[in-house]
Amino acid sequence: MTAETNGTQVRHFQLGEFRIPLTMRRLEGDRPLALVLPALGVPAVKYARLLDCLNGRGYHTAICELPGTGASQPQPSRSADYGYNDLVFTWIPQALAAVREEFGQDPELILGHSIGGQTVTLAARAGLTGSAQVVSVAAGHLDSRSWRGLKRVSVLGAAVIAHASTRVLGYFPGRHMRFGGREASTLMRDWGNGILRGRFAPEARLPAPATLCRRPLHLCIERDPFAPMNATQRLAGLVGGAVRQIPATHPSGNPHLSWIRNPEPVLDIVHSWMDAAGDSWSL
Repeated sequence: MTAETNGTQVRHFQLGEFRIPLTMRRLEGDRPLALVLPALGVPAVKYARLLDCLNGRGYHTAICELPGTGASQPQPSRSADYGYNDLVFTWIPQALAAVREEFGQDPELILGHSIGGQTVTLAARAGLTGSAQVVSVAAGHLDSRSWRGLKRVSVLGAAVIAHASTRVLGYFPGRHMRFGGREASTLMRDWGNGILRGRFAPEARLPAPATLCRRPLHLCIERDPFAPMNATQRLAGLVGGAVRQIPATHPSGNPHLSWIRNPEPVLDIVHSWMDAAGDSWSL
């Protein structure tokens, strides 16, 4: 069932125990469609500026809440759990099926932020993203070898904490750790294992690299502590994607997150990339 408020439609689908909202904004006429996949612990409402900018460039838009984040209920617990495999092989395909049914078309652009970028890259490798232009922003591989020195020690320590806290509590207390929100146990153990073992959990199920209609684009933001250049390059290597490093788009805050407060420079780069490939719509 789809509800509509002030031109914005919300449709829900189920992933295990989680009821997940897909929020859509439809423009008049024949337009391309952009699907946005959020970062860990960041509710969809935080992407309002990005969605406005995409609408301003002539896109229908859709954004899919992460399970248990923002307007998605319930919160993660021992009885409400999910992992990376669920995001790649269920959450993204369900979101794509829903927007296809609602708009009668596939996305022209799928833009994933952080874990959204990780999972859409893995979905592209699995051949699940169709002809969409896949773009990851501030997303990197989890492999601890992407960091050096004390930063690598810190990342390895975070992996151990993720395992220990989820075993004790049944969820990850991200707000207290200043990393994400209240997160699912399996997701965070997958995250920790990715750091320790150098592989995403879904990689065990991935086929040989898929032949993609468009080369994915991976944007690394300067001074991003969570997704440095080495991590972005490792992620892009899963799909033969191109990597671009860009300056922080906002003067304050963690560049990993603050770019969504000024997303226009990111969209300029994305559209230049699509123009050069001859794939973008004339907007």
